[in-house]
Amino acid sequence: MAKRPAILVTGGAGYIGSHCCRALDRAGFRPVVYDNLSTGHRSFVGGALVVGDIADKVTLARAFAEHEI
Repeated sequence: MAKRPAILVTGGAGYIGSHCCRALDRAGFRPVVYDNLSTGHRSFVGGALVVGDIADKVTLARAFAEHEI
């Protein structure tokens, strides 16, 4: 089986983002959550989680590289 393509979901630890991740997973993608957890919840994330702020270029670049987004 081919590796599922990864998609970065910013705010994926929130209510709407977590449901988007579930839909992406069902559609055959591998959601990678990028969230600073200021209002999101770690328990909402079922897969990969990268904790960081969207303005943090270093953490964002690392997430893209590590998860092959």
